[in-house]
Amino acid sequence: MNGTSHPVGSREEHLAALKRAAGGADPGWYLMIGEPAQARMRLVPTQAERVLAQDVAVLTEWRNRHVTSFLTEFEATPSRTREWLVERVGPDRGRVLFMVESMDGRLIGYMGLAFIDWAAGSGEADAVVRGVEGFPGVMSTGLRTLLLWAQCELGLVQIGVRVRSDNPALGFYRKLGFQERQREALRRTEVPGMVTWVADPELASAGVSLVHMDWPMTGRTGPHDSH
Repeated sequence: MNGTSHPVGSREEHLAALKRAAGGADPGWYLMIGEPAQARMRLVPTQAERVLAQDVAVLTEWRNRHVTSFLTEFEATPSRTREWLVERVGPDRGRVLFMVESMDGRLIGYMGLAFIDWAAGSGEADAVVRGVEGFPGVMSTGLRTLLLWAQCELGLVQIGVRVRSDNPALGFYRKLGFQERQREALRRTEVPGMVTWVADPELASAGVSLVHMDWPMTGRTGPHDSH
C-alpha cells in the first residue's frame, strides 16, 4: 500500500481515526514486528475514557529511568503522564505513540512519530524507549516497521530524528541507517523541578549537542498491518 496516492487530508484523518479508535477490551489493530512476527505494536489510547492504567504505569517508570535522554528532564508521575496522553498526544494531529509488546501482551517499550507536517510529507521518529531486556533486535525491527508504515500509509517522504549527543541511542540510530545532517549546541536551563535543554546558536561550543539525523527512504517498501 502506498499512502502517497491519497490526498493529504485523508492521510491526516486516517491517523486521527486510528487514534480515536485505540483502546477498549480489543485493540483490534496492530503493526506486526518481524516475519514471522516476533512482537507487535499497538496504538496507545489517548481518549480519556480509554487510557490504560498499565500504559500510564510503564510510560511513567520508563521515562524516569531514561530521563537524561530527553530535552526536558523532570520527575514523571502517573497523573502527569495521563495528562500528557490526553491533552497533548491525543489532540496533536501530527503525533502518534505505539506500545511495543510481545505476542502474549508483555510490554517491552514504546515509540512514536511526532512533528508530522502533512503538507510537506515530513515527520520525526520520537520517544523511542526500550523498557525491558530479553527481546534482542525488537526495537530496531520495530522502528523500521514504524518508519515503513509512516512512509506507505501516512505518505511521509522525509523522516528524521533528533537525539542528544550524550544519548547512547545515537549509535542505535546510526546502525538503522540514519545519517547525521547537523548539530546544534544545547544550553542547559534549570528551574525548580525541571531541566530544559534549548538549542542556542550563539554558543561557540557545548558539552551537549542536538544531533539532527535523516532516514534514507529511497526504494523502500512497506510492511503489512494486521486486524
